[in-house]
Amino acid sequence: MTEKSPVDLLLTIVENPVRRKIIKRLSQEPSYALEIAKELGVGQQLVTAHLAMMERVGLISSNMETSPFGPKRRLYFLNQSACLSISFGPHLYDEQFLTFDKLPNKLSKDALSFLNRLSQIESAKDSRLKIISDLVADIDEKILRSEDEKTVLLYLRNLAMKHASEELNTQETTHDEKRILHFIIDEKNTDVEVISQALNLKESIIREIINRLREDFFYVF
Repeated sequence: MTEKSPVDLLLTIVENPVRRKIIKRLSQEPSYALEIAKELGVGQQLVTAHLAMMERVGLISSNMETSPFGPKRRLYFLNQSACLSISFGPHLYDEQFLTFDKLPNKLSKDALSFLNRLSQIESAKDSRLKIISDLVADIDEKILRSEDEKTVLLYLRNLAMKHASEELNTQETTHDEKRILHFIIDEKNTDVEVISQALNLKESIIREIINRLREDFFYVF
């Protein structure tokens, strides 16, 4: 059985609305199955089944906690941080799976400014929640501006790939040749093995086609 990719696995998890609500609840703080069930207004048995499924795939973890009111209870908490983005159109398909469990090595000017403000929270004597609230609001505004710019760039990329498709249709090429050329332009990848897996074509056929196309489309390769 083929192992699911991170994108496929995450889509399988979040396609269920109850699981999305559980993830949102656990993003606020760790919690117990009974507590989550009461807050979401669903049965504890259903919540426990969803929690077990997400724990099996590693999205959440749990441990036993001592309860002052009775037997030990299992406390659940998120075990991963991730961002999934899928963009598509008539001439566009892009999926990105990003994790942010640790800080990247390279930071933008704005990110460095946010990081500096974050480091100053510990030394603040008063109004820490106000400082945090203002920081979160500024970060959210920056994310929104970035998403607006991304939307524009995706529109322009989609338009560019439309022109690429129209140009390929004017060339005297076969169906498979067009598919390979489109893939190379779209993915910026000429690796035969990668192309073979993506297009479900034999590597020998791809090598033959690429060699044949190099003379007319050398700028692509």
